[in-house]
Amino acid sequence: MTRIEYGDGHDVAEIMPVMTRAFDPAYGEAWTASQTLSALSLPNSQLLIARDADQICGFAISRWVLDEEELLMIAVDPNHQGKGIATSLLEEIIANLLINNRKTLFLEVRDGNTAYNFYRNKGFNQIGRRKGYYSGNNMSYDAITMALFFET
Repeated sequence: MTRIEYGDGHDVAEIMPVMTRAFDPAYGEAWTASQTLSALSLPNSQLLIARDADQICGFAISRWVLDEEELLMIAVDPNHQGKGIATSLLEEIIANLLINNRKTLFLEVRDGNTAYNFYRNKGFNQIGRRKGYYSGNNMSYDAITMALFFET
């Protein structure tokens, strides 16, 4: 059974293998350990870790300002995909968002990433596009900005 727990910068080394396996290097989406630690050192950032037994199988990083939250990254180990782990991580973020009276959850996803459909099915709507935001394999890819709005 998968459980969701809160982590911090001390957990970066443990989540990096999931980061490496979850993101295809062709698209330049994965962060380095230094980038991850930097994001977690910002005020109002949080790390959620999904564990199956004692094995880390996924994580999510978000941060908030006032009544807006941004999902910076969600990753699930390919060996654990299709088991509802991303949904569990997202649901925990949303539950925390609602408890704290935040009204909007933003994210960006690479154009063409199948995660776009996951977010659409969770109620997110496309609100913008950043041209050439991601780069890899000598190509650039747009980022689609999405939002989920809540009334509090």
